[in-house]
Amino acid sequence: MPVDEQVTAQARSTDADVRQRAAQSVATTFEERDFPLVFELLGDRDWRVRKTIVEGLIRDARQEVVQGLIRALSDSDNAGKRNSATEALIRIGDRSIDAIVDHLDEEKDVDVRLSLVHLLGDLRNSIGFATLLDLVGSESDVNVASAVVTSIGHYRDAAALGRLLPLLRQDDLWLRFHVIEAVGEIGDRSALPAILPLYEEKSLRKPILEAVGKIADVGTIGFLMKIIQEEPKLNLTALRSLIRIADADKPKIVKANEAELIQRKFRESFPPSKIDPLIEHLRSTPKREVRQFILRFLGWSRDPRAVPLLLRYLEEPDTAEEAAQGLIDFGAAGCEAILEKLRAAEEDDVIALLLRIINAIGGAESTTTILHFLDHDNPAIRRMAIEALGQLLDPRSIDYLLARLDDDDVAAQQAAVNSVTALVGAFPECKNDVLTRIRRLLGSASVPARLNSLSLFVNIQGEGFPDELLLASKNSDPTIRQRAVFLMGRFSEERFADQLVLSLADESAAVRLAAINAILKLRPSNGIEPLISSLEDGEVWIRAAAAQALGEYRDPRAVEPLLQHLDHDPPPVRIAAIEALSRCGDASVRERLYRCLDDPDLEIRRAAVLALSRAAGDDALVRTLGAMTDGDWRIRAAAAASLGMRGDIRALEPLQQIVLEDPDVYVQQAAVQAIEKMPDRSSFPVLLKALENPAILDEVSDIFIKHKAIYRQLLEEAWRTADSRGEVVIAAILHAMKRRDLP
Repeated sequence: MPVDEQVTAQARSTDADVRQRAAQSVATTFEERDFPLVFELLGDRDWRVRKTIVEGLIRDARQEVVQGLIRALSDSDNAGKRNSATEALIRIGDRSIDAIVDHLDEEKDVDVRLSLVHLLGDLRNSIGFATLLDLVGSESDVNVASAVVTSIGHYRDAAALGRLLPLLRQDDLWLRFHVIEAVGEIGDRSALPAILPLYEEKSLRKPILEAVGKIADVGTIGFLMKIIQEEPKLNLTALRSLIRIADADKPKIVKANEAELIQRKFRESFPPSKIDPLIEHLRSTPKREVRQFILRFLGWSRDPRAVPLLLRYLEEPDTAEEAAQGLIDFGAAGCEAILEKLRAAEEDDVIALLLRIINAIGGAESTTTILHFLDHDNPAIRRMAIEALGQLLDPRSIDYLLARLDDDDVAAQQAAVNSVTALVGAFPECKNDVLTRIRRLLGSASVPARLNSLSLFVNIQGEGFPDELLLASKNSDPTIRQRAVFLMGRFSEERFADQLVLSLADESAAVRLAAINAILKLRPSNGIEPLISSLEDGEVWIRAAAAQALGEYRDPRAVEPLLQHLDHDPPPVRIAAIEALSRCGDASVRERLYRCLDDPDLEIRRAAVLALSRAAGDDALVRTLGAMTDGDWRIRAAAAASLGMRGDIRALEPLQQIVLEDPDVYVQQAAVQAIEKMPDRSSFPVLLKALENPAILDEVSDIFIKHKAIYRQLLEEAWRTADSRGEVVIAAILHAMKRRDLP
């Protein structure tokens, strides 16, 4: 319906609220005859009115609307209208591209051309990209030409470098400035030889340094350090670029290679004379981000003047994490000052950070200070102190740690067990003395002390520990029985078998579950019938665990009881039964498993697909391959994992296809892991291509390193012809292979 006269009158009211109501009415439904009023409201002085009209135009983005919005860009007297039109065109997206490109070909007004070029940069459409490339070098107005370059940079496509880099040879400084900025946005290291020599031009220094930081190539560290060394003033832009290189989002294998190099180069090259200016800037700058990166540099420098500053900024929430990392990077030389700070610290957050630092860099000299925090009111701090003592490996702390076995906090108790275990492992001469103390604790009135001393007794394998476990498994306290039964599962002791079977009937569900898990590991010959009985347990998780354990036995007696639970039990039991039946190797159950592939419960289908990895015959392989085209990513991922477990070389080609074509990252990762289980030279082209996918790059790198005997020569050949990005990644993988070769 066309807009009536009353709405038109409201749209021209002096009251903004009335105009807003008119805009809401107009935006709901309008015809072409109403366009003049619609675009009049698009330029209203009240932002609410403009916003309402924009929403209406986006909902009805016919070509006439797009044309009207483009015409609105030429209203030189109404910035609000131009901004609203720009917002609407961006939100309309690809549907507006053709009209923008056509108008750009015809438009003569420089300001409108600027708006259209910026729109193409914001929309990032392939047609827009091609249009912008065509304009490079042909646009006569320098401002529009600079906008073209800037918009191209938004696409971050290295294909544009062939058009952009020749512009650096032109005389126009303004244009060259924007080319360097765009090159930084694109982030391709192949552009570095073209921009680094231009640093002699003072007006271009800042954009060059910023571009170097965005490109984040470790090879430019020497360039940056030379600038930092030789320029009389502290060059914060160069320092910021160095941080950007260190923090750049890079593949794990590349980042690991570069991190230590960057810190070492800084430590070797940063002039000591510039530490004081760095500290002064830290104190004077109001910018949080600048303070943060200066703190990191102070840690890298390992200059003694840095430690007091790092400790001071540890107390400020905005810089605490960076200061802590700086102290860790500084290393053991700052330990005494850190301990002094720890002794005086009062705030829990600061204490926690200092403990974390000591845990990373401290030695035995830290023990005395750390011991004071074993009685701290905050359980998290007690736990961190206990963990630190386990890392410091000072045998003097053993008695103090044993006293924390009955700490009020369960996590602190476990940390004490782990730390004492680590200390006895490091100092075996202490074992007998520790065992004497543990035996006393086994009779403690404190249940936690008894539980954790039992764990310790078993961890360090004190004399007679099997007898102690058997005794504890009959204790009146169910928590002690549960712990004893759990610990039995770690050892292949025949005399544990009868007690584990008896524990399947324990009144405590926790004990019964622990017994099943222990039997799962030990598989005593008398365990089958009791486990079959456990399939009728009242607890779902007990039945599921029993089914899983029966699968490990692979005994024909378990088949029929498992089948009885395959159809009507809750999903956890059915899933465990599917897995167990697939392990039994009974051909008669295969059809029942195949039926589960069509179950309405997705998790049942997924379990059935995984179970096919253990089903013999080509039929099972065909069904698994069929699951790789399922509409649900979880089923496709399960199919890929199943094929990997199956290990049939015929599955390689479909898996390779998934790596390159499946839209889901998790499925791609599952396929890569499957290929890893069947290393073969035929997978190399696909894996090499997969290095271009950041989501699976780390997994693919691990395959190459693990199977270096198969892939090293192929990688070396690929490195010789790789592009700039691939060259860095492949070089890092080859370096990791060399490190694996070292004794």
